[in-house]
Amino acid sequence: MKKSLSLVVAAAMTLTTASVAFADTAPATTDLTAQQKFDALKELGIFNGYPDGSAGLDKQMTRAEFAKVLTKLAKLTENAAAAKIYTDVPATHWAAPFIGASTEAKLMNGLGANKFGPSGQVTIEQIAKVADLVAGLEPVEGDVSGKVSAWAKGYVAAAVKAGLLPELPSYQTNATRELLVEVTYDLAKPVEKELKAVKAVQSGSKKITVTFNHAASAEDKAPLTYELKSGPTSYPVTATYSEDNTTAVLSAAYLPTGDFTLTVKGSDPINLKIEAEAAKKIDITATTVQPAANQDLGVKVYNQFGEAMSVSPTISSYNVTKGKQLGNGNTLNLQAGAADEAALNDNILVTAVYPAAGLSINKTLKVTNGSAATSIKIDEVKPLNGSARVSINQTGLVLPMTLVDANGATVKLPAGTATLANGQNSLSYAGLVFFISDSAIVNGFSVDTNGVITFNTLSKAGTVYITVTNPATQATANLALVVNDVAKVKTFQLGNSGSVIVKGEKVVLPYTAIDTFGNPIAPKDLSLANVKFNAFGTEITPVKNAKGELEFKFNQTGSTNIYVYVDGVQQTSSVGIEVRDEAKYTAVNGIKDVATSYEVGASNEFDQDNITLIDNYGRVSNVAAGHFAVTSSAPGIVAYENGKLVAKAAGTATITVSSDANTGITNHTFTVSAVASSSITSYAIDSIGTLYGKSDGSAKATHAAEVTLVGKTASGVTVALVSDVPDFVTVLDESVLKTTGTSVYGLKAGKTTVSAYFNGAKVADQEVTVSEDAPVVKTVEFDKDEYTTKVGATPTVKVTVKDQYGKVIANPVGSILVNDKTIVDNNLKGLKVGSTTITYVASNNTQDTAVVVVEAAN
Repeated sequence: MKKSLSLVVAAAMTLTTASVAFADTAPATTDLTAQQKFDALKELGIFNGYPDGSAGLDKQMTRAEFAKVLTKLAKLTENAAAAKIYTDVPATHWAAPFIGASTEAKLMNGLGANKFGPSGQVTIEQIAKVADLVAGLEPVEGDVSGKVSAWAKGYVAAAVKAGLLPELPSYQTNATRELLVEVTYDLAKPVEKELKAVKAVQSGSKKITVTFNHAASAEDKAPLTYELKSGPTSYPVTATYSEDNTTAVLSAAYLPTGDFTLTVKGSDPINLKIEAEAAKKIDITATTVQPAANQDLGVKVYNQFGEAMSVSPTISSYNVTKGKQLGNGNTLNLQAGAADEAALNDNILVTAVYPAAGLSINKTLKVTNGSAATSIKIDEVKPLNGSARVSINQTGLVLPMTLVDANGATVKLPAGTATLANGQNSLSYAGLVFFISDSAIVNGFSVDTNGVITFNTLSKAGTVYITVTNPATQATANLALVVNDVAKVKTFQLGNSGSVIVKGEKVVLPYTAIDTFGNPIAPKDLSLANVKFNAFGTEITPVKNAKGELEFKFNQTGSTNIYVYVDGVQQTSSVGIEVRDEAKYTAVNGIKDVATSYEVGASNEFDQDNITLIDNYGRVSNVAAGHFAVTSSAPGIVAYENGKLVAKAAGTATITVSSDANTGITNHTFTVSAVASSSITSYAIDSIGTLYGKSDGSAKATHAAEVTLVGKTASGVTVALVSDVPDFVTVLDESVLKTTGTSVYGLKAGKTTVSAYFNGAKVADQEVTVSEDAPVVKTVEFDKDEYTTKVGATPTVKVTVKDQYGKVIANPVGSILVNDKTIVDNNLKGLKVGSTTITYVASNNTQDTAVVVVEAAN
């Protein structure tokens, strides 16, 4: 990919790669003539004309002239001193400052023997290499149609792919100044700040690769949407960005053949063709087989994109050494006693044919095992993911062992398991001898079908020595593995809660715990097995909640210190607390989400969710169901019926809310008015917000919005209506917005006015904005912050996913990830007592988290 000039400067001065500014497939500019480009570069001081004023575009470029162009292009500091290494570049040479600068920046090299050759010519392939260096391009593998030197093939392929060079019959010829002008102009083009999708091509049977004009920042990616259509049909895609963010791969569940249009938000639509998947290559990926069962021959058929296809070629195998036809298929059973039994060093000829595409391949595989290894290498055992070190009672640790035979080929062990016999420290497996010094730490291993060795640590900590030897070749390797005891608390310090501590109530106290290795202990990993707490002269036991917080409960009042003991040793600091008397509610604090003015006949839900209490410590909470009462001073005007306030007649009433949650609670009163329909002098449309629109009308089914009304009195008081549904709804511009009953839905981007009619007249207008931005995930929310289940049971978990229009996405693309799969499995079924965090991740990385607590089964 190309760099902007400012970044090229940094690269040239520091000799490091800078961030990119152009996509690596950015096309060369064709709007200007070569002369116009030369004139533009001349204005920048990068090129000079000849004394007669001509550009000399047809002339060849000397190496000295090329050095000057590079120095000016990259804005390098001229450095004649750096040219002293060349015996043919005297200090008085006009190009010495430029030759020195380009040499120091490693954009140009000498010719050997301390020569630079300033008057020599520059070949096209030399320009390709230097252009790649300036643009930050890596050499690429690929066919080059023209004549090119072996050393330059990768550079030329990269430059052609990037549009810096055209396809030519030969790249070994000398370059003209015109060609250098074209290349230099492309490198010097200013960076386009706004992100644009400039190219889209099919890159897989169900994949499309989009190329941007420069690397996309996080801010660039956030609003991007992708709409892929063939005719009127849309095909949902999921974007995965490249590491350098210059491209994105769009994956679809299904892509039929035909013409498509891809619209990336903020970019012009791009037309592309999707071709049918076709088999192009067949391969046998296995390098050897072992005298064991389930020997995978690795036969794969690849499509034109290099992807493995789900097709079934015809596979046959023949034991050349024994002259015996073997079973057909991609798997062989070569173990002793099997019908296709094979011995070490037998040669198995495998033939794979895929007639539908005319593909075939033959490959001879030698039967081998560990005894063929002339080299054994064991690398360091790495801790499990999420673990800081190798510890006791860990499963699935990988022993990274590499076996290589005399020909340099990798030897793969057959799948299986091996366990030390009682009282033994060595075992044989596949021709190798494994010595394990302490069977109480490690007592065996398993080998999977890929030859990967895994093992478990047992309950003993210490250092275990593992030696692997091949008796046939005397190859050997050793490993000293330190297995640590489980980290436990070494120091523990409590902090103050920052909130009132009340008798009989849970209170969370913060803490800092350091383990025996000097590392902070994460809340989820905290074990209190060796930690004790004492307050009021007695031991107290906190509860570790799902978040890893410590919840304390005190059953007496007064001041005390909480002392902490680790392994029986009192910690240096204690926490002073004051436990206060039990809390009592003192008053009904107020109401929420309840209208106080109604049209006669209107009603409003009014229950425990609308009523709050305040206690003697100033804390507010909702009243419990069944512990409140609502009365009206004038039930004939406003009554409380079946959990609702109901307006019966015009007038006012005082509503009293009381609670028997405890004695001595002060009531709360408020006034509610009921007005006749004739007192409602105006209406307004409740806010509709921005709507999604599509020209095919499909937004009607998913993003229609109901138009509702609120009433207003002459004094501007908002009144809850008996019916908030208008009689009729119209829109000013039906090309933007369309009505369906008393709902509206969008058709195209724009603004228009919605009008509502009620009781035979137009009563309200509202301007509504329609956007064509495709719906994307905006919010993700679990229905609970914490779920409780039991071992063997699965909790009911609901996730609500909404788009930027506030609409629920019916079948979102996303997944619930489990942080600790030893607590619950991928289906959230409880496996053991404990708690873990779960995270829902939507296709655009929008997330929400919750906690699952697993309790013991009854």
